[in-house]
Amino acid sequence: MDKPISYLWSLGSGVLFLVLSIILFLLGFESLSIQISYSDYAVIFLAGVMVGAILVYFLRRSKQSFVFRSVLIAFALSLPFAMFGVVFGAVIGGIGIFLLGVSPAVFMIGIGFFLGNAIARK
Repeated sequence: MDKPISYLWSLGSGVLFLVLSIILFLLGFESLSIQISYSDYAVIFLAGVMVGAILVYFLRRSKQSFVFRSVLIAFALSLPFAMFGVVFGAVIGGIGIFLLGVSPAVFMIGIGFFLGNAIARK
């Protein structure tokens, strides 16, 4: 890749997590009044920023376009699991959002990077 991706894109991931969680809360619980505070929404945003920063880190380390695409596909595949973790982690609180929301996304992005590198070397 010629020009590295900026870490400012991780803010976009934070906004994506926030918007998707609000949509899930509206669809699943039919209202936002399930006693989730504004601080929990801030934690959801920060969890999305953390996942975005990990995504940008692996994208910057991708030297080949195949690895770059495999990391993006892994991120797309991890979103449902991360959103499931965010919704159920919100019941526990901020620490639940981080543990249940961030860990599956980071794990799957890392797996996508390492699998992409392994396949690209062959």
